[in-house]
Amino acid sequence: MRPTVTDSQRHMAFRILTTAMAILRDDQPFDPAHTIFGQILAARPDRGVVGVTEYSFENPVLPDTQIIAVMVPDPVDPSADRTKVKQVVTHFTVRFNPLLRDISRSTLEDLFPLDIGYWIDGDGIRRPGNDMGVLPPQIRLHGYRYRASHLPTSRFPVDVDLAFGDPDPKNPAPDEPKTPVLMDVLLNRDYSGLRQRHPERSPS
Repeated sequence: MRPTVTDSQRHMAFRILTTAMAILRDDQPFDPAHTIFGQILAARPDRGVVGVTEYSFENPVLPDTQIIAVMVPDPVDPSADRTKVKQVVTHFTVRFNPLLRDISRSTLEDLFPLDIGYWIDGDGIRRPGNDMGVLPPQIRLHGYRYRASHLPTSRFPVDVDLAFGDPDPKNPAPDEPKTPVLMDVLLNRDYSGLRQRHPERSPS
């Protein structure tokens, strides 16, 4: 039998996602030791990259869900000594276990909220649509991409990737989901626009 998702787990999932978005988009404070994400499981430095740390958390309500935050020296700060630059969060990854039923794309589009009808690629180019298709088809992993909506509180643009598991129409088992289940949410703060507005000065 597939594990049942409780109302408290679904509520905690929403809190995790909205908190992560507020940290990335609205620049809300982030203290790894005191956060809704849970207890720190590990804090791993990125080998070869000064000041980059990946935090992983264990949440008591969703103990098997993978929650990862990446902190880097502030990309907007031009200081040469990156060890003295304030660290900021640039990425969140949430991989749900158990997979979350009864949370539709439209629910997440309203929750964050997200702009509908386009996404932004790595070069800052606006691309039409949100549906990235199923890759590979036999696994039924369905991806979607968005840009988070700009709000009055927004400080940074945020790119959002959603991964859903599509139902298997050939599986008649009673516990087989009949609607897509939420698997992964990836949130990334985008600095490309700020770099364009603040170009590096050439040496005189």
